[in-house]
Amino acid sequence: MDAAAGRLRDRTLAELTVSFAARTPAPGGGAAAAVAAAIGAAIGAMSARYTTGAKWGALSAQAEALARSLDDAAGGLLALAEADADAYAAVVNARKIGGDVAAAEARAAAIPADILAACALQAAAMRGFLPLANPQLVSDVRVSIHLLAGAGRAAWQTLLVNHPSAQVLAVARAHVRALDEADVAAIGTDAAPAAAR
Repeated sequence: MDAAAGRLRDRTLAELTVSFAARTPAPGGGAAAAVAAAIGAAIGAMSARYTTGAKWGALSAQAEALARSLDDAAGGLLALAEADADAYAAVVNARKIGGDVAAAEARAAAIPADILAACALQAAAMRGFLPLANPQLVSDVRVSIHLLAGAGRAAWQTLLVNHPSAQVLAVARAHVRALDEADVAAIGTDAAPAAAR
């Protein structure tokens, strides 16, 4: 990542999209997956906050705890976006100057697995929250799940390029299956547009 351009999280959305569109190796797909996941977590936090207050009784505390957890996840995912961009830039640099390429690649390979794991965890939390959420915000809960699932699948693709070990691959496959299940649950028959039924 171009250090002069500043941290990803400090850029405007317009600047961020220009950074992703540039013909540079970083930020790339892994960072994009993490940013998309952070947005999914943030939308989930917003939807949870609309299920708080006296009207919601005991569910209010559960929804507020979920919102705080999603806030933390969004921050962590933005940190992973930075880490991914920095790690891939380090790989490119190591290849260029003859540094420790294996160590740089190992560091870069671990990050998409972490993004995928975070997506699976938060999508599962939102799936569990779906039947409890404020009915006016159910579409936002579903948007959160779909964004997390898509971002997780994007991280999966980045992970595959890095040739993970069999053990990492097995765990990652379980995360992808969990994302698939959450995604299908979020679609639901009542949410499908008439043209899709």
